[in-house]
Amino acid sequence: MLAGLLIGQVALAQGQPEALSLLGRAVSASQKTSYVGTFVYQSGASVETSRIAHYVDTEGNSIERLEVLDGSPREVIRVNDDVRCYLPKEKMIIEDRRGTRKTFPSLLPEAVAALGDFYTVRKGAPVRVAGFDTQTVMLEPKDGFRYGHMFWIESQSGLLMKARMVNEKGEPIEQFAFAQLQIGPPLTRDDVQSRLAASATGWKVHAANSTQAQNADLGWTVNADVPGFRQIAGMRRSLGPDRQDMVHMVFSDGLAAISVFIEPYRKDDGNQVGPMKHGAVNVFKRRVAGFVVTALGEVPAHSVQRMAEAVGPKR
Repeated sequence: MLAGLLIGQVALAQGQPEALSLLGRAVSASQKTSYVGTFVYQSGASVETSRIAHYVDTEGNSIERLEVLDGSPREVIRVNDDVRCYLPKEKMIIEDRRGTRKTFPSLLPEAVAALGDFYTVRKGAPVRVAGFDTQTVMLEPKDGFRYGHMFWIESQSGLLMKARMVNEKGEPIEQFAFAQLQIGPPLTRDDVQSRLAASATGWKVHAANSTQAQNADLGWTVNADVPGFRQIAGMRRSLGPDRQDMVHMVFSDGLAAISVFIEPYRKDDGNQVGPMKHGAVNVFKRRVAGFVVTALGEVPAHSVQRMAEAVGPKR
């Protein structure tokens, strides 16, 4: 029995490099492959369909147009890391940098090898997705501070076709999946231009990136971190001329992320503290010395609680 267990562990260790290589191919394909398609996002009872076109020009720039087809209309144009989000209902344009936020199918980090520190990475079964042959890669968490993941990677191009986050029982929490896809179509810059920009004259422009002060002395610290999550960003965001800035910190294990927001308490905020849940996102709020500390992320509830309870003002 012991011999069989050891053989299984050796086979798993030998298979991990191949699985990590597949993840690396998916990262490269999301940046360097032109494609156009429709994908579906599911979380609980919520279902949202989006159309996406990704074009790589002759200079290697990654240009993307994303249109949300359900609910309030939204269009997102991304040129490398510069993002413009058009909200026609609100007549608003939000300008920002992509930063730590990842969107399907570009969900994976550049440094995929580091995922092996916190996840057991292995190949699963070959599966067909939206008419394409794919290889499944499984990421099983090594502790209870993060969820598991399943990725379906297209065999020829390496493009990520489907991604699922699962809880400790293997039950789906959320999923992205292409329903229709063309890989390598003859796109031009016109195919990824905004359809709303011409009618957006006079819309309010909110430049989120101009309200950030990266690497500033935030005045707050984390006294006991969540295992595997290191701080990858810290900034101050303006809340207006009559309010103190909000502090925003981001912690990540390379795949999952926890955001921490610290803002002055107002009576309008009420006394809502403790755990909450919004779809796949767990939230924990607490009051600290006249401030509200909010930790949130697509991680187990005890992870955001631990992070929120570890945050305190610098002494």
